[in-house]
Amino acid sequence: MVMKIDLHVHTHYSIDSITNPKDLAKKSANLGVIPAVTDHNSLNSHDELRKLGMKFIPGEEVSTDRGDLIGLYLNEAIPRRTSFEETLDRIHAQGGLAYLPHMYDYIRKGVIPSALEAKKIDIIEIFNCRCLDASYNDRARDFAIAYGVPGAVGTDSHYIFEFGKSYTEVPDFDLDNPKALLGALKSNSVKFVAKRAPFYVRGTTSMIAVGKKIARKLFPDKKKST
Repeated sequence: MVMKIDLHVHTHYSIDSITNPKDLAKKSANLGVIPAVTDHNSLNSHDELRKLGMKFIPGEEVSTDRGDLIGLYLNEAIPRRTSFEETLDRIHAQGGLAYLPHMYDYIRKGVIPSALEAKKIDIIEIFNCRCLDASYNDRARDFAIAYGVPGAVGTDSHYIFEFGKSYTEVPDFDLDNPKALLGALKSNSVKFVAKRAPFYVRGTTSMIAVGKKIARKLFPDKKKST
């Protein structure tokens, strides 16, 4: 048996996403694609997703002092602006995995780790569907190969229509076990289904973030979803 996983997915608990967790749970079940839910600097979606009975990997995309780094299998949020190196250590202290997204996409706060830091990276996103320049993904793949780090595909979806079109296909593994995920990604039978997202999704998510920030200022007493 095989599993389809997408290790980089957002919900409306991210400042720049409008994906409803209920819609994500439904689409995930229909397509058989299991996401890592990695909202920006937030774990707030996870309780809601668990109540929905959804299969997912709990994660967070942390805005470190140098750029973005995803922690998979987290149960405690890591504060934004934590140093990149400390974020790596905090992820591993929780028994989680450090997943490096869109590392060469400097516009989206990608981080190119040093040789010493690379040894602490568990997974590299070798295809991010939102990278406008294909060379960013190619270079990430080459970096992963050079340092012997397993790779994966991340849709980086912020809209529900983006989710499910790309994923990593791996042998069946224990979804609750980080080591089992690493083992599956290292399998010789791994398959990458990778399709680039429409170019317009990048700019529109920035507009969503601006809109949410304005709404917070206008309605400070309203319950926040991010």
